[in-house]
Amino acid sequence: MKKIFKLLNNNKIQLLLVVFSFFLIIISVTRALYLAQIFSFDFHYSTSKLVSEGVNHYRYTLDGYRDYGPNDKLMYAQNGLYAQGLILLLIPFTWLDWDSAKFLWSIFNVVLGIVTPIILCIKFRLTKIQTFSVVVIFLTSTVFRINISYGQQSIFCFFFILLPFLNNSKIYAFFSGISYFKYNLGYVLFIYFLSLKKLNTLFLSLLPCVIGWLFYSYITDTNIIKNLIEPVLVLSYWEAKGALPVTFLSILTKINVNNYIIILISILLSFFVIYKIRYLKNDLYKLSLICLTSLAFASHQLHDYILLLPMLVFSIKNIDHIISKVNLAFIFYFFFFLRILSFFFGFQPWEFPYGYFGYLNNFLTILILFFNLKYARLYSNFLNKF
Repeated sequence: MKKIFKLLNNNKIQLLLVVFSFFLIIISVTRALYLAQIFSFDFHYSTSKLVSEGVNHYRYTLDGYRDYGPNDKLMYAQNGLYAQGLILLLIPFTWLDWDSAKFLWSIFNVVLGIVTPIILCIKFRLTKIQTFSVVVIFLTSTVFRINISYGQQSIFCFFFILLPFLNNSKIYAFFSGISYFKYNLGYVLFIYFLSLKKLNTLFLSLLPCVIGWLFYSYITDTNIIKNLIEPVLVLSYWEAKGALPVTFLSILTKINVNNYIIILISILLSFFVIYKIRYLKNDLYKLSLICLTSLAFASHQLHDYILLLPMLVFSIKNIDHIISKVNLAFIFYFFFFLRILSFFFGFQPWEFPYGYFGYLNNFLTILILFFNLKYARLYSNFLNKF
């Protein structure tokens, strides 16, 4: 081990590692951008275009027009499983043709994918070497490439979850509510504000959703009360069709437990965890556990595991501690190892959140979450120093 560290202290070795790392980043980002121009199936271009024409896309699905047939106006996997505000934010992209729009969206997400880990590292005072390590790991990960190549909205919404931990201002609280647009990501931030009884912050964070809801209702000429519950109805519609990834709570569907009850149990479990960590003084670790709670108790595709970024930053910063080594093994499993497995067993990344793999991955996530909760309780004095 000493020989390895001695080699790493060699300037030539360090230069070679930096050059090689940049080479890996360029390959990863280029590959992601290339695939984005072929796919971008999750980029909600057609959904936003439909809404811009005055059509309620929730009602479009619920009324049976979403049939994947030749006359279906929605493309690919653009099923509109988001709050009204996100669909409205994407409308400017519909002023471009499909190819131009998905290219611009992929570039925007790559920039956001580069900026986000750097901002986190600067905020939580990582060294230059630590920051470089975080950026390399994140940008070469499978979850990053999937976000770009699928045209996903996860990186965009995830960025706004971070805002209250970067600055405790009203404007940051307001914009953090954009994370609520993607429910399975942002709901934990809502619970966090609620657990702290920060009602003013909670109110400010809800405003983007309220504004999006009102404008959407106006544009599509929809009754505002009906439109308030339509996103939930569409979510339940796709859940009933088995289109959403499994969690350990999905087992309850085998005994015909109502989907709304399962969602309620997920929210209660999330509240239990976040309530326990709400006053943890280490904001980086607290943010890591809040994001991990979302991954544990909500349905997620593999690309949503970008939520592990705060934990990656924490683990790199505190690499000497056993919890960091355990967490890094867990992170590398999702960031790299699952993709390696897919080459041997013929799976594709989008298959891992379903079936037996889905249950296994969710179980591992819950296990790591509670392992970290125990660590936070036993080593709270250490954590609160940073």
